[in-house]
Amino acid sequence: MLKKTTIDKLPELAAALMEKGTLVAPVKEDAGFNFREITDAKQVDLIFHNTIISPKSAFFPQVEDFVRYQTGKSILEAAPVELNLKPTFLFGVRPCDVKSFQIMDIHFSGTGVVDPYWQKRREATTIFGFAFDMNEAADAAEFYHTLGIGAADPEGSDIFMVRKDDILMLKVITPKGEKLMTGLSFLTDASADEIKYFDDYITKGYDYKTCYTCVDTEAIAREFEAIFDNADFWTKISDACLSCGVCTFVCPTCYCFDICDETLFSQGTRRRVWDACMFTDFTLEASGHNPRTKVYQRLRQKVCHKYSYHIRKYGVISCVGCGRCTRYCPVNIDIFSIVEEAVKAKWYKRL
Repeated sequence: MLKKTTIDKLPELAAALMEKGTLVAPVKEDAGFNFREITDAKQVDLIFHNTIISPKSAFFPQVEDFVRYQTGKSILEAAPVELNLKPTFLFGVRPCDVKSFQIMDIHFSGTGVVDPYWQKRREATTIFGFAFDMNEAADAAEFYHTLGIGAADPEGSDIFMVRKDDILMLKVITPKGEKLMTGLSFLTDASADEIKYFDDYITKGYDYKTCYTCVDTEAIAREFEAIFDNADFWTKISDACLSCGVCTFVCPTCYCFDICDETLFSQGTRRRVWDACMFTDFTLEASGHNPRTKVYQRLRQKVCHKYSYHIRKYGVISCVGCGRCTRYCPVNIDIFSIVEEAVKAKWYKRL
């Protein structure tokens, strides 16, 4: 099923989704675009390349309350925070970010211990994937093509969207998407030429070039294992690192968190908050010992987790090549270059 509307009628589509539940979509802000809950249908803006922060917070909020309690009272009186979710529509997600949800599913619901907060949000959400504009050059930091992700890859979306001039085409991918689409009666059927354009655009997306190097999943894991103890290599690439954690906070596949308790006037809340392996005290133990006191050890942990440990444990690279970590790093550390250098370092060691 391929339907269409026009860009000038986007507020009409947004309003229809808002009537059915919560709409989360790209909004233009002073610093760039970010996903926000929409309160005015005219806020939705699809004239963007990608958002600053990944949309993972739709399922994994930066701050999330679990339990509320009162100090001095029995733990049996503590009350879990109920989600009470409405249907949610995550609108305009780029293919690399859609892929990140599948990777994150491994941690939160695919290991035998299901995180109910993640799972319930996933079940309540319909994902509208949105193809990159292939009439424009890819951002210099992007390398999703290296990881087998197409610029118009519909995998993982419930409904996938392609823009052609002032036409927005929407194709059903899953039963969840079909159920929603049948209720949007103002959408019109695409013509035969538009169907062909849509299908050709999907195919063309796999040839669209971002930064590219040949990365074999098992081979790259071995490359990083081989240079793990090469302190000179890791020190060199981390010399400028500030341990600010920006790379992990904008990343769509970083999932480290901390659990903390906050109390005010005897009212307590236990909550989950994002954390980052790049922070100095991330591995600080109660004894005072810290096994990663050096910057290079923390950067090594982040990169090796994505390109070695995660592969060994789950068989997939924990990176989607969105380029955010490079784009927003204040000292221009480039993870794609690190991957390339790791391969070279292994060969140098052989020689």
